Amino acid sequence: MNFKNITFTIFISLFYFYEFGHSNDHSDQRLNPESYEVEKKNNKKIFNAKKHIVVSANKYATDAAVKILNSGGTAADAAVTLQLILGLVEPQSSGLGGGSFALFYNAKNNDIINYDGREKAPGRLKENVFLKKNGERMSFFDAVVNGKSVGVPGTLAILKKLHEDFGVLKWEDVIDPAIKLAQNGFFSPPRLNSALKKEKYLFKENPENDYFLKIKKNPSKIIKNLEYANTLKKISEDYRNFYSGKIASDIVRKITMNHKPGDMTLTDLKTYKVIKSLPICVELKSLIFCGPNLPSSGGISIAQALLIYENYYFKKKVPTLASSLDILDFIYFLRQKYLADPAFVDVDIEKLLDINFLDKEFKLFLHKNNKISLVEKKGEFSSTSHFSIVDSSGNVISMTSSIENSFGSRLFLNGFLLNNQLTDFSFLPFKNKIEMVNKPQGGKKPLSSMSPIIILDKKKKFIASIGSPGGTAIISYVFKTIVDIFYNNISPMDSIISGNYIKKNGKTYLEKNKFYKLEELYSSRKSKEEIIYRKLASGIGVIIKNENGYIGFADTRRDGTSNGK
Repeated sequence: MNFKNITFTIFISLFYFYEFGHSNDHSDQRLNPESYEVEKKNNKKIFNAKKHIVVSANKYATDAAVKILNSGGTAADAAVTLQLILGLVEPQSSGLGGGSFALFYNAKNNDIINYDGREKAPGRLKENVFLKKNGERMSFFDAVVNGKSVGVPGTLAILKKLHEDFGVLKWEDVIDPAIKLAQNGFFSPPRLNSALKKEKYLFKENPENDYFLKIKKNPSKIIKNLEYANTLKKISEDYRNFYSGKIASDIVRKITMNHKPGDMTLTDLKTYKVIKSLPICVELKSLIFCGPNLPSSGGISIAQALLIYENYYFKKKVPTLASSLDILDFIYFLRQKYLADPAFVDVDIEKLLDINFLDKEFKLFLHKNNKISLVEKKGEFSSTSHFSIVDSSGNVISMTSSIENSFGSRLFLNGFLLNNQLTDFSFLPFKNKIEMVNKPQGGKKPLSSMSPIIILDKKKKFIASIGSPGGTAIISYVFKTIVDIFYNNISPMDSIISGNYIKKNGKTYLEKNKFYKLEELYSSRKSKEEIIYRKLASGIGVIIKNENGYIGFADTRRDGTSNGK
């Protein structure tokens, strides 16, 4: 891969924005996450840095993280500040009430650590939690908007663990920027304004709190979130206040006093722990691609997709849009069949990443035209955020955080929203008398699609960081970006602005108003399959190491930014 060429070609790409295609709009919202995304035109989408760099979903968060780095902080210090500000300025996507996965690249020893801060089911959760009395599955939003959907949050715990392991600034100092912004106020970002316009449940669930209603009515006014500031002050004094103090009591009360009460207890919160492990890595094209371990499917699924792409198509020099779509359809099939929380299900990762196994199963899949035999979740708007940081010592964090649906469970307290991540479980514990590996169980973590990626060279030196929000579509977005940049020599920004695509359960989804070479797709098909055009609003963030330092890219579909020094 010629990284020098990337630097020279990205600027051309800004003037070459595809605006062609179709406008058919079908109603499978499972693969239309956060369709309200809008771009804030004055945001910096590309930034060249010599010393350190940040790419995140919001300018307030990006700039605050850069200030932490400028003051001598590490990537871990900056991550705390950045995520806590994201919880303030884009609360519909991530925050204290959600969970996260993070990869940390240690420049001293070239090792990568996987941090699992995924939400955990309460110990008393039953497998029929999302079934009606007659045994049928609930509708998606009947399951989401209540206390039953809330898992034990892990985002704060992962921030604390990262800071303990690699931070150099004081804990209170990295929290202070978020406290001050909450106290002094900020302008509501375009995404939050747009999300509130479309929101149906948030205001009904929180009649006693008019915080979001004020934003909706006055989107151009400065907003203050004093409750959030007070929460952060308590966390600044001792983060355990969140997991065992008054904040913990407030969380349990909010969940258990709901009209559909959940099962969370103070013990569930107090005993939550972040898990550190090795990432999932595969070596291809003289590069090492690393992603999160289970219970995120992102690391395994993207590794599988890349293995098939390189061995089945790229080496034969026949990569096409149809090839990538077939690969995605297949790896989503494997995801649903095999992957779940490894504490509850024995997952043979070595077999799932064996090219002989993948080759055999892929050929069978194409021959049988298998489809995932699960009911899609109608009306789902997955809400997630991704950021990447490289500090002056070369340490890297690639982190994806989420509260699942837009505004999560809609339960709002102490200035933040609680997640609905438990709806990432399979609603039906059994399908055709076959036990679902991702069924609800007490203490279990639901399968995730979050895919923070770090790429190294053969000497284990940092090359790139990639990630995106987008629900289960994250896997598709990240796979496309990697293939474009590292296999097809497409510049990062050209890749970002080109049309997204997904294939799942035999259905092909292409992004509206984008250009595609459809003859490539149709030429490999016996008949013209239906193509569903959607607003596939990725939020890709990329950092590339080059000869001059680093260059960061933020997706043009959202109001993310890149900045550094």
